[in-house]
This record gives sequence, C-alpha cells and structure tokens, in this order.
Amino acid sequence: MVRTSAAMASLLATSALASMEPVLGGMFQPRGDTLETRLDSAGSDSLQRRQTTTTDATNMTLWNTDTSAACLSALSSLSAASNPSGTAVCYNLFSLDTTNGSFMADLRLFQVSVPFGDFQGIPPADISVGLEYNGASVSPVSTGVQARDITKRQSSAPTQLQAYMFVGQIDQAKMAQPMTMGVLEALVMPTVTLTGKNLAGQQVSTNVSSNEAAFVNGIFSTEVVMSDFSIASLAVDTITAQMHNGTVAFVLPGVNILIFPVGLVLTSIWLVIGVGFYAFGTYERYSYRDTYRSRKARVDGNKPTYNARI
Repeated sequence: MVRTSAAMASLLATSALASMEPVLGGMFQPRGDTLETRLDSAGSDSLQRRQTTTTDATNMTLWNTDTSAACLSALSSLSAASNPSGTAVCYNLFSLDTTNGSFMADLRLFQVSVPFGDFQGIPPADISVGLEYNGASVSPVSTGVQARDITKRQSSAPTQLQAYMFVGQIDQAKMAQPMTMGVLEALVMPTVTLTGKNLAGQQVSTNVSSNEAAFVNGIFSTEVVMSDFSIASLAVDTITAQMHNGTVAFVLPGVNILIFPVGLVLTSIWLVIGVGFYAFGTYERYSYRDTYRSRKARVDGNKPTYNARI
C-alpha cells in the first residue's frame, strides 16, 4: 500500500513539473544555455543599432563638412549682404523623393557684413528665420547647432551663425503636373525672411535672397536648370558657332515655306472672291452705260430737226 502511494505521488509530481515548464519559460533548461542565448541576441541587436547610428552620423558629418565648404566658397565672393541684416543664406537639399514629393532641406545663415539700418545692434541669436514655399510645407528638425553671438568680425570671410534642417512635403496637387527639374526646383525653393527686434523694441523684418548660395551641394548641385529664353539663346549660339566653323550651311530665312500656309490659302480665297465681285460690278456698269447710250441715240434719232432762223 505504501509502495503504491509513493508511486502515485512520484507520477503526479513528474506530471506537474512537465506542465509548469512551458509556463516558467525554460527555467528548467541549463543556465549556461539560457544565458548564452540571451547574450547573443542582445549583442546582435546592440551591434546592429550601433552600426546604423555610426553610418547615419558618418553621412551627416560628411554632409556638414561638404556643405560648409561649398557655402563658404559661394559666399566668399560677396563683399556685402544684399539686406540690412548683413547676413546671407545657403540653402541645399539633403534628399528629395520625386515620387511622393518628400524632401529634407538644409538652411545655413552666414554673417557676411556688418548689420545696418533697422537691424543694427540686433544680436544674431535674436534673429528668427521664416520660410515660405510656393507649393510645399516644412517642419524643423533639431540639429543641435546653436546660434553664435558675434559682435565684431575677425576676418572678411563669411561666418556661420545658425544651421537648420527641415523635413518637407510637396503638395500633391503640384505633383500632378508634369514634373521636370525646373518645376521641382521652383517648388522646393523658399522665400527666406529674417525677423527681429531692434534697439527701440520694434519688430523689423527683411527678405534674404536665396540665389546667393543655393543648391551648392546635394540635390540640384550638379543639375543645370535653364529657362526657355536661356535654352533658345544657347541654341542660337550653337548654330552660329557651327556656321562659323562651316559645319552647317547658311540658310536664308523666309525663302522656303516650311509649314503648310493656311493663312496664305485663306487670304487667297478671300482675294479671289473680292476681285470677282469687283469685276462683276465693273462689267455691269459697262453694260448699263452701253445700254443707256444706245437708248438715248434711238430717242435722239426720232426727234424732228428744225432750222433755226433769225
């Protein structure tokens, strides 16, 4: 009896442990195997995360270096800013998706000359930057770059004051039109406005020209976008050079009709109709004159003649 009870207790204990093992999540596995698996998974996730962060940081570091050099090279030719704030902007695109219209923009504010007018005496840290797009919207992204307070310029080279990163989206209504490089550039080119308070406490603002240093790095930096007039002028210059070199023969303009002369055909038809009506009217007048002369001659021939006497 005692042996039967012991056997039943042993069987129940074994069944309970077997049912609890999945619930306890493998506590009955060897401790070394569980710890090794956990360390391997944690090390793999940490390595992948560290590699991604290092790659992003490397790309942004290279971008900042190249963009700063390109902006300084473009703005070094300016002797003075075109606005009273004494600053100039360098605007570039870090990325652009032509399918859905998303982009990332980089805007840097440089001190080029001494502020004058309404902006005289305003610290660069108190100047706020506003962007207005014609067909897009943006939101700022923190870059960790703080504004520098520069009271005196130590050299004639432009000095970077602030740097901004923006994530933007082109309006879907604008994306419906045929997209070319010129259209895309116009959609992502903003109007930059600087706002601040002068010494009198009044709010002043000015627009900054974006053409002084725009697209010197990143997207559109290697693209040449020309207007229709520039393209036509370039074509004329190319043809002129080919004529001077003897590559193409000179063709006197206006000698050959290169298209179907619709206007000439319509004008000729109206001319024929007008000449026909004029000729018909002339013929009718001549006929009426001959008829009148014949009738008058017959009337005059039937009249008696009288010899006049005194």
